[in-house]
Amino acid sequence: MAELISAKTQFEPLEPNALFPLHGGPDFDPIQGAYIPLAADFFSQEDWCYLDLAFKGVSPKRSGFNYLARTSVTECIANRVVIKFVRAQFILPDLMARYKPQGVVHISRHPLAVAQSLMRENWQWDLSDITFTEIYWREIQSSKCLLWNELAFYDNASKEEKIAALWALSEREIRRGENITFVKYEDLLKNPDVEFSSLLGSLELKIRNSVDYTKDSPVTSADRVGVNMDDRLNSWRNRMPAETQDKIRTVLLDIWPEVEKEWSLY
Repeated sequence: MAELISAKTQFEPLEPNALFPLHGGPDFDPIQGAYIPLAADFFSQEDWCYLDLAFKGVSPKRSGFNYLARTSVTECIANRVVIKFVRAQFILPDLMARYKPQGVVHISRHPLAVAQSLMRENWQWDLSDITFTEIYWREIQSSKCLLWNELAFYDNASKEEKIAALWALSEREIRRGENITFVKYEDLLKNPDVEFSSLLGSLELKIRNSVDYTKDSPVTSADRVGVNMDDRLNSWRNRMPAETQDKIRTVLLDIWPEVEKEWSLY
């Protein structure tokens, strides 16, 4: 999207390695790598100051990663900023009220494909080794956070069940928001020319550049380079154990039954 509209990019302004106070600053605890704030109430004034900079395309507390997609001086000094923010689901209304963006797009992907992708990552932390109680200690101490009660049920669940719980809860909650454009990852992948054009049109943004949709993104992992479309969309069906799939489906339907209206779970 950034390339299409000649914008600069800001990747994950709340990513833990950005050293936000929210994540403990320089004393970052890897356990907090799994933390997705359930409410904006848990931001300090210092957190908000750095987010204000992030929404202008400035990243004072990190280096390297958010510049991956910047290919020219023109891109770096662009006034338009496209922000990728996977930790924004529960705090999106607060972000929209504060920054008043021209458009907000929520891209959803099939939950079992998401689970498979997350389960194969090799981070500093692993959801199978920690509980939600360890991650969401701020929410536990607050009487304002009703969402915690739902996550607490899966405190000691398996890794795949925790992933499913977070996915279902975030998808359910974000659909209660207003002025959000919802897009499916699968549609963008299958027909990018039409879908991106339609998406930008709905946001009243003009396409300024042509884009090669066949190239891998700057953050594609080495073992996923050049993966064909069918494998990218459907590999979970034959690579994920049936028992794991069943556990995920049970959690999804428990938290957000409407998921079956969006995707076939089999």
